[in-house]
Amino acid sequence: HFHNVIIGGVLFGAFAAYNYWFPKAFGFKLHDGWGRAAFWLWVVGFYVAFMPLYVLGLMGMTRRMQHYDVPGWHPWLIVAAFGAAMIAGGIACQVMQFYVSIKHRHDLADTSGDPWDGRSLEWITTSPPPPFNFAVLPNVQGEEAYWGIKAQARENRELSERPDYEPFHMPRNSPTGFVTAFFTTALGVAAVWHIWWRFILGVLGAWATFVVFAWRDENEIEISAADAKRLDDERRNAKAQMLDIPAEQPA
Repeated sequence: HFHNVIIGGVLFGAFAAYNYWFPKAFGFKLHDGWGRAAFWLWVVGFYVAFMPLYVLGLMGMTRRMQHYDVPGWHPWLIVAAFGAAMIAGGIACQVMQFYVSIKHRHDLADTSGDPWDGRSLEWITTSPPPPFNFAVLPNVQGEEAYWGIKAQARENRELSERPDYEPFHMPRNSPTGFVTAFFTTALGVAAVWHIWWRFILGVLGAWATFVVFAWRDENEIEISAADAKRLDDERRNAKAQMLDIPAEQPA
């Protein structure tokens, strides 16, 4: 069944990624209690809602029926409806989780940048990460470089060697992608429904956005070595506190 595959194979994976990377993007974790409630309601409701439909299919029930007059189908449909109600409860818990997490974001703050004791390099940065991610590009050796860095720090009871900071350039922030997406969405809808004045307006808007972007005089900003060091010091202090090792040892 299409929805069975999509929910279990795609939507649940998206929910897992949402909970996993939320603190990296926004700097605070999602509320655990509401998340667990949403998990159990979604998973149990998923099976309670869809498994009876397979039984009904084997009993001869087709899709998209306006009505039915087979009494034997009714109990299975009641069970499926109860499962759908559980899924609705899971959705409500997710909405509450988002609200409660924002309300208590200071209590749920991710101060370490690594709330899950991760293995990949995104967890070596602060949460949320600075615009440049890494003050100095890390030396990657193997598939789980950050895990090796943490293991070495725990073993040596000190952080890795402090790098030499140098100034570097970063692309300047631009709303070009968002504005272009607005015009191209209007363009696509207009093309489907043959609304040609809106189609032309979308083309001109997207083209003008690109022209303005291309004619910018300043398209980069410089991150000074002092700023890079200051932000990296904050990261190193947070990592030292997380690993319970002295932060002041330069190693």
